[in-house]
Formats: sequence, structure tokens, C-alpha cells
Amino acid sequence: MSLDQRKIQHLMFIRRRHVFMSGRTPLILFALLAVLVTGCSRNDVKVISAVYGSGTNFADVSNRVADLVRQGPGFNADPGRLKVDPSPGWNKALVIIYLVNGHRHVFTAGEGDRVSAHILLEAASR
Repeated sequence: MSLDQRKIQHLMFIRRRHVFMSGRTPLILFALLAVLVTGCSRNDVKVISAVYGSGTNFADVSNRVADLVRQGPGFNADPGRLKVDPSPGWNKALVIIYLVNGHRHVFTAGEGDRVSAHILLEAASR
């Protein structure tokens, strides 16, 4: 194969690749921009389990906490938000076991403390 033929093949390959990528470029740029603007996303935190209560009275709130972490800016660990009060009249704690980048972490919040994906990511980095 001559040098000219190789150049032509190379140029055709580049042109095909450019046509292939041209439709995806805006999507790739949008995804990169979203990561840059938001930093770590709520999707980086995966709640494995969560319990809320005190003493020997604890309730499984895993699904509720996972939903609240995914949904938005955060929530206060209280019976109204978690929709359960396993120990009425007593101070309670929320214990969350979660994954960040495949590593398991435990986070504990007292009643009324703030919880969010951002707070969980910060706690995981310590």
C-alpha cells in the first residue's frame, strides 16, 4: 500500500469517526458540564440501610432515607420527615449505612440534625 493510499484511508477513518461522534458531542458536553457544576452528585451516595429510634426501639427507615437523599437539598432527622416515631417522647438517633465509590460508611445523626447527600459525602471523605 502506498503512502498516499494510507493517508486517504486515515482521512476516511477520521471523517467516519467525526460523523459518528458529531451527534453525541452535545450530550457528552452537557454531561461534563453537569458534573462540573454540581460536583459530586446525589447518585454518588447509595443508602444501604437506615434505622431510626432509641434504646431497643428502632424502625427501619432505609427506603424513606434513600428517597429523601435522592430527592433534594436535605432533611432534618425527625419523626415527621421520616414518618415514624418508634420512641415517642424520647430523643432518637438516625443511623445510616451507605456506599460512596464502593466504600461503606456509617453516619449517625441526632434527632433534628440535618442530613443530605452533601453531608454524607463530606463525612465519607474524613
